[in-house]
Amino acid sequence: MSDEALMDTAEVARYLKMHVKTIVNMVERGDLKAYKVGRQWRYRRSDIDAYLEQRRNIPKTVEQQEKHRQDHPDSNNVPESDKS
Repeated sequence: MSDEALMDTAEVARYLKMHVKTIVNMVERGDLKAYKVGRQWRYRRSDIDAYLEQRRNIPKTVEQQEKHRQDHPDSNNVPESDKS
Protein backbone atom coordinates (compact mmCIF):
# COMPACT_ATOMS: atom_id res chain seq x y z
CA MET A 1 0.00 0.00 0.00
CA SER A 2 1.19 3.51 -0.72
CA ASP A 3 1.95 6.24 1.80
CA GLU A 4 -1.22 8.17 0.99
CA ALA A 5 -3.50 8.90 3.93
CA LEU A 6 -6.62 6.78 4.27
CA MET A 7 -10.09 8.28 4.43
CA ASP A 8 -12.92 6.99 6.60
CA THR A 9 -16.47 6.43 5.34
CA ALA A 10 -17.74 9.83 6.52
CA GLU A 11 -14.89 11.59 4.69
CA VAL A 12 -15.64 9.68 1.48
CA ALA A 13 -19.35 10.49 1.82
CA ARG A 14 -18.53 14.20 2.16
CA TYR A 15 -16.07 14.03 -0.76
CA LEU A 16 -18.65 12.39 -3.05
CA LYS A 17 -21.60 14.31 -1.54
CA MET A 18 -23.42 11.06 -0.78
CA HIS A 19 -24.95 9.49 2.29
CA VAL A 20 -22.67 7.28 4.41
CA LYS A 21 -24.98 4.27 3.91
CA THR A 22 -24.69 4.70 0.13
CA ILE A 23 -20.91 4.46 0.42
CA VAL A 24 -21.18 1.30 2.53
CA ASN A 25 -23.62 -0.20 0.03
CA MET A 26 -21.19 0.56 -2.81
CA VAL A 27 -18.44 -1.26 -0.93
CA GLU A 28 -20.67 -4.25 -0.18
CA ARG A 29 -21.62 -4.49 -3.90
CA GLY A 30 -17.96 -4.32 -4.87
CA ASP A 31 -18.35 -1.01 -6.71
CA LEU A 32 -15.88 0.83 -4.49
CA LYS A 33 -12.54 -0.42 -3.17
CA ALA A 34 -12.13 -0.30 0.59
CA TYR A 35 -10.01 -1.84 3.32
CA LYS A 36 -11.43 -3.23 6.52
CA VAL A 37 -9.38 -2.02 9.49
CA GLY A 38 -10.80 -3.51 12.66
CA ARG A 39 -14.53 -2.92 12.33
CA GLN A 40 -14.26 0.16 10.12
CA TRP A 41 -13.74 0.73 6.41
CA ARG A 42 -10.85 2.82 5.09
CA TYR A 43 -10.42 4.17 1.58
CA ARG A 44 -7.57 5.46 -0.53
CA ARG A 45 -8.30 8.76 -2.26
CA SER A 46 -6.73 7.36 -5.44
CA ASP A 47 -9.26 4.48 -5.42
CA ILE A 48 -12.13 6.96 -5.04
CA ASP A 49 -10.78 9.09 -7.88
CA ALA A 50 -10.36 5.97 -10.05
CA TYR A 51 -13.98 5.05 -9.34
CA LEU A 52 -15.07 8.51 -10.48
CA GLU A 53 -12.91 8.38 -13.59
CA GLN A 54 -14.42 5.05 -14.63
CA ARG A 55 -17.88 6.57 -14.49
CA ARG A 56 -17.07 9.82 -16.24
CA ASN A 57 -19.34 10.55 -19.19
CA ILE A 58 -16.96 11.16 -22.06
CA PRO A 59 -18.67 12.49 -25.18
CA LYS A 60 -18.02 10.49 -28.33
CA THR A 61 -15.81 12.04 -30.95
CA VAL A 62 -17.29 12.82 -34.33
CA GLU A 63 -15.43 9.81 -35.71
CA GLN A 64 -16.92 7.50 -33.06
CA GLN A 65 -20.40 8.86 -33.74
CA GLU A 66 -20.01 8.30 -37.49
CA LYS A 67 -18.70 4.77 -36.96
CA HIS A 68 -21.70 4.02 -34.72
CA ARG A 69 -24.06 5.29 -37.43
CA GLN A 70 -22.30 3.10 -40.01
CA ASP A 71 -22.38 0.04 -37.75
CA HIS A 72 -26.03 0.61 -36.78
CA PRO A 73 -27.72 2.21 -39.80
CA ASP A 74 -31.24 1.62 -38.49
CA SER A 75 -30.64 2.94 -34.97
CA ASN A 76 -31.70 6.51 -35.83
CA ASN A 77 -34.54 5.61 -38.18
CA VAL A 78 -38.08 5.95 -36.88
CA PRO A 79 -40.49 3.32 -38.22
CA GLU A 80 -43.13 4.71 -40.57
CA SER A 81 -45.87 3.61 -38.15
CA ASP A 82 -44.38 5.81 -35.41
CA LYS A 83 -44.23 8.97 -37.54
CA SER A 84 -46.93 11.58 -37.04
